[in-house]
Amino acid sequence: MKDLVSVIVPVYNSEQYLCTCVDSIVNQTYRDLEIILVDDGSTDSSGTICDQYAAKDDRVQVIHKTNGGNGDARNAGLGAASGMWIVMADNDDILHTRQIEVLLAVAQDKDVDIAVGWYRSFESMENPLEMKIPGNFLDYAEVLTNQHLYDDAFIARYSMILTVPWSKMCRRELYDGIRFPSRSRHDDTRTTWKLYEKAKRTALIPLELHYWRNNPDSYGRRRFDTSHFDGIDAYGEQLEYFYGLKKQRYVEIVYAEYVNDIFWCYNRMREAEMDVMLLKPYWKYMRQHLNYLKLTKSLGLKQWMRYRYLAWYKLPRLLHGSRSW
Repeated sequence: MKDLVSVIVPVYNSEQYLCTCVDSIVNQTYRDLEIILVDDGSTDSSGTICDQYAAKDDRVQVIHKTNGGNGDARNAGLGAASGMWIVMADNDDILHTRQIEVLLAVAQDKDVDIAVGWYRSFESMENPLEMKIPGNFLDYAEVLTNQHLYDDAFIARYSMILTVPWSKMCRRELYDGIRFPSRSRHDDTRTTWKLYEKAKRTALIPLELHYWRNNPDSYGRRRFDTSHFDGIDAYGEQLEYFYGLKKQRYVEIVYAEYVNDIFWCYNRMREAEMDVMLLKPYWKYMRQHLNYLKLTKSLGLKQWMRYRYLAWYKLPRLLHGSRSW
């Protein structure tokens, strides 16, 4: 018997793109699917579209619920999932026709708990052409090790795809005791790393298996508001966890993400003409926790000094407006 794969799609007011997304799932080359569409209180025709798919394909089930946010919708899907593997997709993206086939083959061949594929972004009204998957695609997959963890170029290139919930396949039991925060704008940043902590092995295959729509109405491109601070808080939670376990390389990586997120928020706030002093608590946390960083071969004196420069000189001047960014 083939492994059943549960595909969870949170759906909210996506009538313009929903059919393209769901078509890419129902037409997967791997057929043993349980497709869970979670209508999170849509006010357009998205809920009706979901029901139409369920009427045509008995692999599709629909959950209609009051609006609770993206994380809450994912949790509803997880509660209903019965597959051995979990795959997630956003309701305006497109899955490569062979995404599930390839990820499952990687997971089984490499004996891993999580298989991650690469992605390509595309403009909202574009119709992306699928990458041709080579016959020897398993040769491209590799199990992640400490060697990857200490490779700065690898971290810079793949940190985003390793964080988002889509373009990956996870054993269902990894989600036991783990759920997404309901209303968080950064439910993935708060959750996905916990799955890696439980997983015994993870593999990455750097082939385009997911097409991410650069939707102008998506969260990341709307006018900035302080809900984005939740991303910084999420990195703070990770930082405390890894510091407590004395996983120093993880501390270095997460501290860098924490700092980068402060600067990202700063730039968006300047564009939105917001009071950047709202970031002061995060700057103070960054400064107060400089002692989390040790001089190591992977961090180095140059980066160690750079963080002190940012915390004691650059950020205070930026936040007080004495120098433009």
